Amino acid sequence: MSSEESPHTPNGMPFLGHGLEYARDPIAAIEKWGEQGDIVRLEYPGQSFYLVTGPSYIQEILVKKHGSFTIGPAQRESFEGITDHAVNTSTGSDWERRRKAINPVFTGDTVETYRGRMISEITTSVEAWEDGETFDLHREMRLVTMRMLADTLLGIDVRGDEDVIIAASDSLIDRANFRRIGRYLPDWVPTPTDRRFERKVRALDEYVAECIAHQRRTEYGDDVCSVLLEASDRGVLSEREVKHNLVGLLLAGTSSPGGTLTHAWRLLAAHPSVRRSLVAEFESVASEGRLSAADVDELTLTRNVLSETLRLYPPTVGVNRQATEPVTIGEYDFPERAQFIMPQWVPQRDDRFWSDPESFDPSRWERDVDRPQFAYFPFSGGPRFCPGKKVAREEMTIALAQMVGHVDLEVDVDGAVEFTPSMTLRPKTEHRGTVRRR
Repeated sequence: MSSEESPHTPNGMPFLGHGLEYARDPIAAIEKWGEQGDIVRLEYPGQSFYLVTGPSYIQEILVKKHGSFTIGPAQRESFEGITDHAVNTSTGSDWERRRKAINPVFTGDTVETYRGRMISEITTSVEAWEDGETFDLHREMRLVTMRMLADTLLGIDVRGDEDVIIAASDSLIDRANFRRIGRYLPDWVPTPTDRRFERKVRALDEYVAECIAHQRRTEYGDDVCSVLLEASDRGVLSEREVKHNLVGLLLAGTSSPGGTLTHAWRLLAAHPSVRRSLVAEFESVASEGRLSAADVDELTLTRNVLSETLRLYPPTVGVNRQATEPVTIGEYDFPERAQFIMPQWVPQRDDRFWSDPESFDPSRWERDVDRPQFAYFPFSGGPRFCPGKKVAREEMTIALAQMVGHVDLEVDVDGAVEFTPSMTLRPKTEHRGTVRRR
C-alpha cells in the first residue's frame, strides 16, 4: 500500500509505537483511536495491526470475505498447549470438520434441553446463600455459572472442584496480560507466569480426562460430553479433540458469563426501577417461585437486560483475525498476514448507531432500529462466531432470572470500574454483593 492509500496512523511513541498506551489502558486507547477513523494502523515493536471499528468493515472481514482470514496469532498463542485440537484454535479443513461435529450440541433446540439442568444448578446455588451474607460478587458469579456449565458440558456436579477450573482460567488470563513483560520474551524463556499456567492447565486437562473416562464407564446422557463422545465413537472426532473442546468451552464459559452477570448486578443496583421490573417479570412467569424450562421463553426483559449489559461491557477486548492472502477491505488494500483487531467496545457505544450510547437502557431492545449488523457483536460473528453463544445466553438468562426472583443483592464497588488488560474484559475493580432475601 502506498502511504496515500493507507489508513490513518495515530500518534505513537518512538520505538514503542502504540504498544505501551494499549497495555496501560486498552479501553481508553481503543476509544481514542476509534475516533480517528473506522480503520487505523497501529504500530507495535516489530509488527503492525489494524484497528477496525466500522461495522461495514467488520462485516467484510468476519462474513463477506471470511475465507481470506484466519484467527490471529494472538489467539493461537494464548491457547497454545491447551486447545490445540479444539474449534477455537483450528483453521482450514480441521476447523470445518470440528465445527460440523460440535454444531449439533449448540443448536437452539438442543440448548433448550439443557434448561432443566441449568435451573436446578442455579436454584441450589441461590438457596445456599444466607441472608446478610457478603461475598466477592465476581467470584460468586463465576462459581454459579461454572456449576451450571459443568453440569451441561460434563454431566457432573463440580462443587468442591471449582478451583481447578477457576485457577486454569485465571492463569490463562494472567498469561495473556498485555502488561506482562514475559509475554514479549521468546517462548524458550521460562517465566513464573508461564510455569503456573502449565501447572494449572495440566490439572484441568487431567480433570476433564477423568470426567471423560467416567462417562465412558457409564451410560451416555444428554450433556455435551456425551454427545461429543458419541461423535468420537463414530470416528468423527478423536478423543483428544473431545477433551480439547471441552477444556476450551470450560475456560471460555468460566470467565465471560460470570463477568457479564457481575456487570448486570451493578447496573441493576444503579437502576432500581429496572430491577423491580425484572422481579415482576419473574413473578408473573415462574410458578411458585421456580422457573420451568418452558418459562424461559417468556423472560423478555431479562434477555434485554443482558443484551444491554453485553453492549456496554462486551466479554472480550476484541476479535482478532489475520489475512491469509492479499485482500481489499473497503477502499484499502492489505497484504497477506496483515493483522486486524475488531473491538466490540467502540461500535457498541458509537453514537452513530446508538442513541445516548453510554446509558443503560434495556428498553432500546424493544424498538426496531435500522443500524448496521456489526454495530453489535459481543460473541463475534460470521462462520467463526463463538460456538457457545447460545449456551452462554441461556445460562445467563436463567441465572439472572432465578437470582433476581429470590434475592436482592446490594452491590458495593471499590471505585471506578477497571479491567484486567488481557484477552477478556475481566473486572479488576472489587465488587461486593450482600444478600437480602425476599
